Amino acid sequence: MATTLRSLLLTATGSVAVLGAVLAMRATAATGEFVLVRGVELEIRGIPALGQEAFTGSWGRASMGSSGGEDGGDWDDPDGVRAFVSLAGRQLRARVAAPVSWEAGGRFRVRHLRLNPRAGLPLLVTGTVRTGVSWRPSGPVGSSVVAAPGSVAVLGQPVEAGTTSIPATGVQLGYPGVTTAVLTVVRTDVRKTSPHTGGGPRAAEAGMTLAISGRMVGASGDVVYDGPLAEVTLGGASVDCAPDAARREPGLTPSPAPAPTPSGAPASAPPTTGGPDGTPMFADSLLGMLAVPADCSRPSA
Repeated sequence: MATTLRSLLLTATGSVAVLGAVLAMRATAATGEFVLVRGVELEIRGIPALGQEAFTGSWGRASMGSSGGEDGGDWDDPDGVRAFVSLAGRQLRARVAAPVSWEAGGRFRVRHLRLNPRAGLPLLVTGTVRTGVSWRPSGPVGSSVVAAPGSVAVLGQPVEAGTTSIPATGVQLGYPGVTTAVLTVVRTDVRKTSPHTGGGPRAAEAGMTLAISGRMVGASGDVVYDGPLAEVTLGGASVDCAPDAARREPGLTPSPAPAPTPSGAPASAPPTTGGPDGTPMFADSLLGMLAVPADCSRPSA
C-alpha cells in the first residue's frame, strides 16, 4: 500500500518555487511494527501544462514487530515504481532481537530516475546511499545517512544537503513545450532521535529526501509552469520502542543539516562491517544484553 505523500510548498526569493519543508515520504511503522524501512517512495505531481500525469508509489519494504526476527526485504512492485526508477545493489533489512537490539537499514544505488520516457537525461542518479536506525539498551539510539560527497546528482550536477539551483532544457527533462528551465532541488538528510515521555530516546528516523521544483519557460519567453515537480525519499527508516498504547506515527521529520566534516562522515552511524566493494554495510552482528529494557520488552503470550 502506497504511503501518502505530503509536501509544503514555499515561495523562494524571485519567482522560483521551492519545497522548503519536506514531510513527504513517511516510513511509518504501524502498531506492532517496531522497525520499518522502505526502499524508494516517489511522488510525481500531475501537471497538465507539461503533459505530466500524477504518480504516487512505494517500492521495497522490510519491517519487524515485537515478536522478534529478521526481514530481508520485499521488493515486489505493485505500485509500478520501476517504470520511473532503476536501482542497483538493493538491500533492506529490519531486525528485532529482543531484548538485545532493534535496527533497520537500507543500502542501494539509484541507476536512474526519470519522470517520463521522453527525458534526454536521468533526473536523478546516485552512488551508494546507506541509511540506518538502531536502538540497543546498552547504548544510545542511532540514526545515519551516508552518501559520498558529490555522489548524488540531478541532471549530472552534484547535489549536497541543502538547496541547489540547476539549469535545464526541455529536451533533458522530456517536456516538448519547454525551452529552458531552472530546477530547485532541496535535499534533506534526515537524522533524528526522539525521547518518549518519562524516559530517554526510544525512537529514531533516517532517510534522504529530494524535493524538486522548477520554473519552465517556453520558446516565446512565457512561463509554462512554475512549481513542484516531484519528490523522492530513499531508504526511509524508523525504529520506535514506545509501548503500543502510546505508539505514535512519526514519519520523516527533517532536521537541520549537520556541518560538513573533512572526511564526509555522518554525524552518527550504526556499527558497520565492510562490504565487497569496501563500502561499510549495515551491522551484521547483534550485541548481547542481559536485562529486558522498559518499553521494549517482548509481550507475554
